[in-house]
Amino acid sequence: MGKKILIVTGSPRRHGNTNLLAGWVADGVAGRGGDVRIVDAAQLHYKTSGCTSCMGCQESDLFRCIVRDEASEIVASIPEYDVLVLATPVYFFSFSTQIKMFIDRMYSLYKFKADRILSPADHLQFALIATSAGDYGSGLDVLEKSFSKIAGLSGKKPKTLLTPLCPVDVTETMMNDELKERAFRFGAALAE
Repeated sequence: MGKKILIVTGSPRRHGNTNLLAGWVADGVAGRGGDVRIVDAAQLHYKTSGCTSCMGCQESDLFRCIVRDEASEIVASIPEYDVLVLATPVYFFSFSTQIKMFIDRMYSLYKFKADRILSPADHLQFALIATSAGDYGSGLDVLEKSFSKIAGLSGKKPKTLLTPLCPVDVTETMMNDELKERAFRFGAALAE
């Protein structure tokens, strides 16, 4: 049986390059027998703009954000998965706001103690899908480094599908059979 995979997209462009690649990756996961769910962080309803640093999650015995909204429910479900994939376009050399708000809420999955970090997500494999109109040095490098730190909390090196020089017109990307195959293979490998 394939792995259980959560893909969280964070592009405000619902029909843009990032969501297109995420869909192709999901097809690869499903083609390998994996169970895949896609959540669009840009469409979630938040009570707050990301983490408010209230520290309620650190004071609680539970590994979840104490602010109850759609984002906290999705974040609380992350440990049920084998793989967490975050998908984002590069916006001004970094993550999109939509995915960053979601990432910040993931703080609730970790308890930072003096001598260790506790998390029900230690088993997770992390993966990043990132698209950029610019080259690798136009923000993909920054995303890869930052995401590696997040994955490192669980002692793992993330898998990445970084796609520089994406055309703004998604119809051009749709016709890129080589990229589609690469995304499909990436998803298939995640499901193994």
